[in-house]
Amino acid sequence: MYDTRRRSMCVVAFILVILSIYVMSACGAKAPKDISSATLSSTTGMAEKVAPSITARIEFLLDDAQQHPDSVSEQQQDILRRALDHDGVIPRGDYDAAWSRYQDCMVAKGYTKPVTEEFTGGLRSNVMHPYMEGSTKAQQSKFFEDDTSCRQLEYLYVDEIYRANLGNPNQYTDMDTAVVDCLRRKNLVGKQYTLTQFKQEDEQYNDVAVKNFATDRYDDSGEAASKFSFDLKDPATVTCFIANGKDYYFREDTSPIWNPLNTPTP
Repeated sequence: MYDTRRRSMCVVAFILVILSIYVMSACGAKAPKDISSATLSSTTGMAEKVAPSITARIEFLLDDAQQHPDSVSEQQQDILRRALDHDGVIPRGDYDAAWSRYQDCMVAKGYTKPVTEEFTGGLRSNVMHPYMEGSTKAQQSKFFEDDTSCRQLEYLYVDEIYRANLGNPNQYTDMDTAVVDCLRRKNLVGKQYTLTQFKQEDEQYNDVAVKNFATDRYDDSGEAASKFSFDLKDPATVTCFIANGKDYYFREDTSPIWNPLNTPTP
């Protein structure tokens, strides 16, 4: 029964991630390609950025918030303004406060308090596991609408900037490029490690992970993980991956389950 519940939540979790990415990318504006990023790979050339810097991205988000005053709370905007005075850095306390207000927003709409997995530095996974078994399509539709609204209102922009500081300060639009840049900056790989090399190792990892799904998919020290030339279970590596939306490399079967409608479970 547990496995069945996990499978039934996969689509829901996936949709929540897609909704978050959609809202964030819809508000983005691509910056010119950065010639310095060409060294990340011998084949990909110059990498695109969502903004020239984190502070430039914050300024864009604040401008967007001003144009949509009802969609982004003053508290979230205040956190972004304070970050501008500190080179774009959002402290853990402000990040936690934004998450707490998002939780309160969902509770005020009649749901239970949202929960998700937390990693080093307080970084929260964007992959959530709401248990929606037995709910109607109308309930699910309203839930997704309410969740998107509360995230946008209290948490989405703060979360983006917080994770950018941890894993993508150069604001690359491509997740793989951002991960490689992060691995290099944290000295988890050599300076000559390329995006091409990462993609090759990632393909080998996935080939093994698919073949050994039941036994090795989440084995961060097993056959699949050995295809990477860095330590996949190193907390710094985990931060690089999670901060850039690559949660699926790490265990989901131990992640907390959110029962937003407080539905009786088997």
